[in-house]
Amino acid sequence: MPVHNAAPYVREAVDSILSGSYRQLELLAINDGSTDESEAVLRSINDPRLRIVSNPLNLGVVATLNRGLDMADGEYVARMDADDVSQPTRLERQMHFMDGNPLVGVCGTWIKAFGGRPDAIQRMPLGHADIYTQLFAFNPLAHPTVMCRLKLFREHLLRYSPSATHAEDLDLWMRAAEHFKLANLPIVALHYRVHPNQVTRMQSAAQMRSVDMLRLRQLERLIPHAGAEETLLHLTLFDVARHLSVGDLQLTKSWLDRLLAANDAAGLYDVRRFRAFLAARWLNAAHRCSEAGTRAWKVWRSSQLAASGGGGFRLLMKKMLGDRG
Repeated sequence: MPVHNAAPYVREAVDSILSGSYRQLELLAINDGSTDESEAVLRSINDPRLRIVSNPLNLGVVATLNRGLDMADGEYVARMDADDVSQPTRLERQMHFMDGNPLVGVCGTWIKAFGGRPDAIQRMPLGHADIYTQLFAFNPLAHPTVMCRLKLFREHLLRYSPSATHAEDLDLWMRAAEHFKLANLPIVALHYRVHPNQVTRMQSAAQMRSVDMLRLRQLERLIPHAGAEETLLHLTLFDVARHLSVGDLQLTKSWLDRLLAANDAAGLYDVRRFRAFLAARWLNAAHRCSEAGTRAWKVWRSSQLAASGGGGFRLLMKKMLGDRG
């Protein structure tokens, strides 16, 4: 558990781990140069299973996470953030799954956000093949929920990289997936606190630059040496906040055909899963074409991917109603 200026939340986070159903653990809390009362709160907790370590100064989350990996000595190492709340049976259920699935090196869970509006459950894909496909562009593992098989991380020299600023977990999963299986349990085992001081909110621009870099790295594996226009199209496809014109949609259609053909030839991803994954992105792109009315629906319908996913009727109604539906 890296801890940096989390005094209002860290006791609840620690208690949620120490009071859980699995008792034989060490909670390694690494105070990363906090300037608030975080360390004092930690030291006020009387439990021999809590081990408190302090960095000499604020080293940042990547260095702190790697220090935790170096200091951990159990068969499994689980992640936890200092402002979240683990559910009582989380670690026990993850350990039971890992014990029964020795080829799995990382196991996450679903999460429920709280503190924002509305509270929402984030349901991650479960099996390795679906997770592997999602890693083409997205992060299908909730970082504060994961449990890792430490032996495999050390065997394959897997550590967090400082080159992927604020997306260090996505980078790690992309590399880990080339060596062993990843999985998620279909349970809400962690409540994820939403508040204004989160790194993901405060560093969103730097995080997106890292995510774009990682997406292009994945693209390079499928289509080596893609051109500048192609990489721009690729990043635009996965930028869910970006509005598209009909012209953009036509270009996106051609690019998706190129991705499909490349994977059919290379077999990098399961063909059926990759087609379904791109079909969902194609539908999302059509929804983002807001000013085009039913022309956007007609372009969407003209793609081979329209037959691979649902949502066409809802898209048509939305376009007919001027994107109000």
